[in-house]
Amino acid sequence: MKRLAVILCTLLVAVLAQAQGMFNKGEELPFKAGELIRMGLYFKWGAVNTEVATGDLMLAESTLNGKDVYKASLIADSAPFFSVFYDMHERFETWFPQNAVRPLKHLRNTKQGEYRALNNYIYDWNSKVIHADINFGGRGQQLMDIPIGDTVCDISSMIYLVRTMDFDALTPGQKIPLSFAIDDTVFDIVLTYRGKEAVKVRRIGKVNALRFSCSVVSGAMFDGETEMTMWFSDDSNHVPVGFMAPLRIGSVQGWVKQLENLKYPFEARVK
Repeated sequence: MKRLAVILCTLLVAVLAQAQGMFNKGEELPFKAGELIRMGLYFKWGAVNTEVATGDLMLAESTLNGKDVYKASLIADSAPFFSVFYDMHERFETWFPQNAVRPLKHLRNTKQGEYRALNNYIYDWNSKVIHADINFGGRGQQLMDIPIGDTVCDISSMIYLVRTMDFDALTPGQKIPLSFAIDDTVFDIVLTYRGKEAVKVRRIGKVNALRFSCSVVSGAMFDGETEMTMWFSDDSNHVPVGFMAPLRIGSVQGWVKQLENLKYPFEARVK
């Protein structure tokens, strides 16, 4: 179990649809440089319902190996009050082409209390491996090649990939395999489309959304039989607007609280 990183990976960004033919082909990407999606992360246990962290998803223009690319960043920091009990700082960054979400390079820098994790990935799509320079859980530096499939992503790129999915082609109950790489492992889980619904989002109001459920990784905080629920806006942006998942003790939730510089007007809010 990769501790709270796996929660963030699974809860915030374990939404990567890997099935062939599920993505729009030859169309414009539904996001642009300068986009910011800010989410509040909440822990609920009985009467306790506290915001414990903030997560930012940001997209910027960049260059890599002389080519214009996007740089996607996921940054999560514990709230000041919660930091007294558990200090958490997560930073995931990925570079991918501006015409397709196919990661080229990925960096991870994690601090959770005394726990540390560093990932430096270079994707080699010709050889179908990630050239990984990793150090996590006090194991020391490791250099390895991690085998991957055609569409494996990492934490900070998978949200952007799922937003390119052809949502109109989905039918309720449809199951979609998921896959993401972190540290020395590629995790495979399953995403299930549940249909459309209006969901109440903190600080935003009711939002027309596309609902999904997803299995989560078994470990110290999950029992392996738990399903997370997540919602994406039912408009041209398809931004993640919320998620909920039970833990062994209590539950964790995330709700969007700020959106900036979206490519299209945010038309999912119920009027």
